[in-house]
Amino acid sequence: MRKVPVSYLVPGMRLARPVLGTKGEVYLNAGVTLSRRYIERLGEIGFPAVYVEDNLLNGVEIRDVISEKTRRDAITQVRRILTAPSSPKARVLNADLALATMAESIVTELLKNPLSVVNLVDIRAEGAYLYHHSVNVCILAVLTGINFGLHKEQLLDLALGALLHDVGKIKVNPDILNKPGALTAEEFEHVKQHCAYGRDILKEHRVASMIAYAHHERYNGEGYPLGLKEREIGFQPQLVGIADVYDALTSDRCYRKAVLPHEALEMIAGAGNWWFDVKLVHNFLRCVAAYPTGTLVEVSSGEIGIVLDTPQSFTFFPNVRVLLNANGEKVLPYHLSTVENNLWVSRVLGEEEAEVVRKMLDHHGS
Repeated sequence: MRKVPVSYLVPGMRLARPVLGTKGEVYLNAGVTLSRRYIERLGEIGFPAVYVEDNLLNGVEIRDVISEKTRRDAITQVRRILTAPSSPKARVLNADLALATMAESIVTELLKNPLSVVNLVDIRAEGAYLYHHSVNVCILAVLTGINFGLHKEQLLDLALGALLHDVGKIKVNPDILNKPGALTAEEFEHVKQHCAYGRDILKEHRVASMIAYAHHERYNGEGYPLGLKEREIGFQPQLVGIADVYDALTSDRCYRKAVLPHEALEMIAGAGNWWFDVKLVHNFLRCVAAYPTGTLVEVSSGEIGIVLDTPQSFTFFPNVRVLLNANGEKVLPYHLSTVENNLWVSRVLGEEEAEVVRKMLDHHGS
């Protein structure tokens, strides 16, 4: 399967992954053949892209790091807490058992396969950013925590705090929170208050409260709300902070387009001992693929192929199914390990160039 921007979809393509709506519900299921009306509707709702089946990846099974049901249930639970009519604190207290169960489901699934690498970019509709973002941050933070050596009880506290790290935003003016342009200094000060709001809402949960309050603190003291430095910041808020930055960068927002995963990871890698403790950064980088499965790339040898997967600990060195040789000629597809062959990805093909390559391969009977 491959991720395709909605503007590049054509009737007849088949969905490879379910499309989740703003409430975590299945809007379109895997296997659905896209019609023109479906494509138009996806654009109207605000989906930036979807995953479709790809014959270039025949024989390759791509799995999310958690089950579809767990992801969907977590999104639904977070949404309920953030939108229920009662007071924010009451919402959290009333959902304590459900939240604990949700955190345990995520932790348990991730512990079953600690060598998991995130090979997919989550896709969300406009208006659903905060719910999907909260779940993604939880998954990324817990995976990093597993690699960092945390035990299960620590992971459960981390998961709960990550799921609710932005709960304070329900007390922020939504017009300011979703403003498409640059914030004024006064507006930014208002948004920053979500950290204190979150701390107060979650004060019955020590670790979660600390995460909500300090996930925007930075290793060099340039963060907020207190300007803490280095070890003054707990490792849990830093783990959530790294995941928060990565997921925000790789998501389409009302004020900018998403950054490609490898570009976001390069930014994170450069933030070691600047924004975040370098040990935590190194553990995070082990968990996320710079080039998700289905990405068309050119490697340093000049060959062009499609990314199959990425070995853990080798974030920037994927396994590739080569489709074109260095002369741009179609070849019988073969497997290439960039790690074992001392190669690297020299560039990611843009959507238009990728379509040209695909049409050429289709024309030659690929």
